[in-house]
Amino acid sequence: MAITVNQIAEICKVSRTTVLRALNDRGSVGKETKERILSVAKEYNYRPNLLARSLNHGRTMSLGVVTINIENMYFVQSLNIINKEADKRGYFTNIVVCDESLDWERKLIQGLADRQMEGILISPINKGKEFEDFLLSLNIPVVCIGNQVSDSITTVQVNEMAAAMESVDLIVSKGYERIIFICPPLAVKEKENIYVHEQRLLGFQASAAKYPGLIQEVIGKTDYLPDVEEMLARKDQGKTAFLCSGDSYALNVMRWGQQNGMSIPDDFGLMGFDDINILEFITPKLTTVSTNLEGVAATAVSELLTQIDSEDYVPKAIYLNYKILDRETL
Repeated sequence: MAITVNQIAEICKVSRTTVLRALNDRGSVGKETKERILSVAKEYNYRPNLLARSLNHGRTMSLGVVTINIENMYFVQSLNIINKEADKRGYFTNIVVCDESLDWERKLIQGLADRQMEGILISPINKGKEFEDFLLSLNIPVVCIGNQVSDSITTVQVNEMAAAMESVDLIVSKGYERIIFICPPLAVKEKENIYVHEQRLLGFQASAAKYPGLIQEVIGKTDYLPDVEEMLARKDQGKTAFLCSGDSYALNVMRWGQQNGMSIPDDFGLMGFDDINILEFITPKLTTVSTNLEGVAATAVSELLTQIDSEDYVPKAIYLNYKILDRETL
C-alpha cells in the first residue's frame, strides 16, 4: 500500500498541514523541510487521494467526453487533442463511445453527469428541442464540437458552408464540368444530427448554382460506390470531380478507382474534407479541406473550462479558420 500523508508527517516529524503545503506547493514551508517531505513522498511512492480531495473541495477535476466512434480517424485525433489539453489544465478526461446509437449517447451523457463530471464535451448525433432540454436539465456545462444543437449550447466549429463553397470554386477553376457531392450521412438526416454535413451540402449547392453550365449531383447513400461507378460510366457529361463530405469517403473512392485501373486525376478529380492524419501516407496526395481539427478540439476544451469557472457565462457559436489544401487529386 502507498504511503499516506499522515505517515509522511510522522517520518518527517512535521504536522500533516506542513506535508500538504509541501506536496501542493502552497503556503510557507522551509526549503530543507520541503525537500525532505518530497524526497520521502517519492521514496515511498506517495499518490494523492483524488477522491478525498474532490470531496473536500467540491471539485472532481474531471471532464466527460462522448465520441461517436473510435474507427473514424477524425474522432481519434480529436480525442487525443482533448485529452492533452485537459491534462495541461489539470483535468482528467472520462471518454465514452456511443457507437452511433442515439439512445446510448443520452445514457452515456446522463451517466457522466451522475458521476459528477464538471463539464461534458460532445459531437452530438441527437438533435431537436427534447435533446436540448435534456442537456440543459443536467445543469452541467456542455460544449458541442461541430454538430450544433441550439443557440443555448456553445458550439465550436469552422464555417462548413463557406469551406464547401470555396471547394466548389477550386474544382471549377480546374476545368471540371460536373461535380458530384458524396455525403453518406444524408441517409440518416431525418433522425440524426448531421449539422456539419448539411452545412457542407448547402455550401456545395450555393456555390454550384453560381455556374450555369455546371452539372451538379448528390449521392446521399451509405452504399455510394455503385452510384460512383454508374456516374463515371456516363462519358458524355464532361470532366467529372467528386467532392466528398469526409476524407474517409474520398479514400474509399480512390481505392475503388485504383482497383478498377483508373488514375486520379486523369480519369476523375477527387476532393475530401477534414485532412485526417492518414492522408500523409496516401498517394496521390488528396486535395482536401483542413477543418482545423486540433484548433477546434483545443478551443472546445478551453471554452468548457471557461464555462465551468464562470457564473455569468453566455453560450456562443465559435467559428475557427479552415484551409483549402490544393494537392494532387484535382
